[in-house]
Formats: sequence, structure tokens, C-alpha cells
Amino acid sequence: MQRIAIGYLSMGLLIAGLPVRSDIGDYPVQTQDRGVQLAAEVLASDQVKNLFSTDLSKYLVVEVAVWPKTELDVSAIDFSLRVDGSRSPIRPGSARTIAGVNQRRSLAKSGDVLLYPTVGVNTGSWGTGTNVGVGVGTGGGRPGPASTDRDRDTMEQELEERGLPEGVTGKPVAGYLFFPLAGDRAKSYELSFEPEGGARLRLTLPMPKKR
Repeated sequence: MQRIAIGYLSMGLLIAGLPVRSDIGDYPVQTQDRGVQLAAEVLASDQVKNLFSTDLSKYLVVEVAVWPKTELDVSAIDFSLRVDGSRSPIRPGSARTIAGVNQRRSLAKSGDVLLYPTVGVNTGSWGTGTNVGVGVGTGGGRPGPASTDRDRDTMEQELEERGLPEGVTGKPVAGYLFFPLAGDRAKSYELSFEPEGGARLRLTLPMPKKR
């Protein structure tokens, strides 16, 4: 099935993503395989708060840039993250999913049970691993900010505009990926990118520094 590029607003024809930095060395880590270059940087939590109006406190935000030698079909689903060497990779969340979860969380009233997907890190005598489960929470009275359909659409648009552009490209592209990851106890992150065509790229991401 041919992938359809997203990232155009119906009114403004604005291309999603970020400006690619002038040199791949401007990113903290880089790698290449089969003519594809990949660079990345993890954003610190305070950076995320300053850059986004959408609540991303339960996500690890990674800026990525891809330089293809020839045309390449770029898709967020081809990226994954391993935490502390876990065998279970985490895929990035879509703008629609993140906006929907945030809206449902805000809509929950006091005493209501709210279920939402969670990905966390467990540490014990056996080592460290990643778990995927269902979080349970309650609201705090009246619905809070980001609770209306308009709020949801605004959050989705913000994340799509800054997310990694998807589709076939022969030019460098850059943008953010949003990995569902609760907690800050991780010691290492490994980013993988396996696009169609056989390239296999791995990057050990430096832990973000608090600013």
C-alpha cells in the first residue's frame, strides 16, 4: 500500500516538520547506512514545555533528521525506541492519538475512572525492562483545559505541524517524534530507523540535560 504524505493544512498548504540544521554534525548524534543518514537529539522536559502548548509530560520527545541519498519513503512507524536495552521496542505516538488521550484525560470528572495507555520502565534485582499497560486515574472536578473538540483539533494540528514529515522525499527532512514513556528513571535510549529499502540505522541517544 502506498503511503500518503501528511503535513499539509487544508487552508495554508503549510509543510509539516522543522528546518533541517545546516550540517549533520549540528546534532548530538549521527549515523548512516546504505546512503541514508540519520541524526537525533532528545529534548529535555523544560524544552518541551517551552516549545509545545500540548501536554507532553508522558512522552519522550526526540528531534530527528533524515538525509536520503535517493528518494526514500519516510514514515514514523519505521522508528522505534528501546529503553535500557529492553527487547520490547516503543513506537512513536501519532498526533491524533496524543490529542485524543489528552482530551479524554481533561474530560474526566472527579470520581470518574480514566483508562489510558502507558509505557514505563521497571527496575529490579533481575535488571531493567519496559512494560506496556493501562493506567488508571481520576479527574479533578470540572473538565479542564484541552477538553473540547476544538482543543483536541488544535493539539493535533500543533503536533502534526512539528512532527516528522511522512512520505516519499529526496531531500532532507526533520521533525519531532513522540514516544509514550512515563517516568524519568531510564539510563539509556536507543533509537532505530528501518525504512523500506533495507537500511538499518541505530543511535544511542544522549540523555537530555536539564536547563
